[in-house]
Amino acid sequence: MLWTPTKTKKYGVSVYNWNGDVRFGLPLEIGDTVQILEECQGWYRGFATKNRTIKGIFPGSYIHIKPCKVEGEVSFETVTPLEDPVVRETTLVLREWNGIWKNLYVDRETYKFQTVRKVMRDLVDWRRQLLTGTLTQDQMRELKLKITAKIDWGNR
Repeated sequence: MLWTPTKTKKYGVSVYNWNGDVRFGLPLEIGDTVQILEECQGWYRGFATKNRTIKGIFPGSYIHIKPCKVEGEVSFETVTPLEDPVVRETTLVLREWNGIWKNLYVDRETYKFQTVRKVMRDLVDWRRQLLTGTLTQDQMRELKLKITAKIDWGNR
């Protein structure tokens, strides 16, 4: 079994939880983004972008490969996703707000819970509209402004 450096598969998102229960396993949660360094027989070796210092292996079938741009030399390469910045920011905000939303439920703050829920559902719907690619440029610009305003409102 030889590990070979990846040529095109450099960036992906975990689509399943994986607890890393093998030697050198890298635990992943759904939604974790990973940079892939090497591959071998259906397995990848790399790191989660939330903690670049811990490298490990994980099953390739648990990763959805995303298009990206690679810059620099192999030992110091930078991988940047090619997603629209507003889509990427919306995704990150939804992940962050998910924890807040859960805490509001646990603390039984019903009004705030319902408000955050509605805003998150709007963001998910608007993100989906951006990803479908069926909007005109004017509609995309308006929707991006609406998303940005809603994120700013929520962060306040």
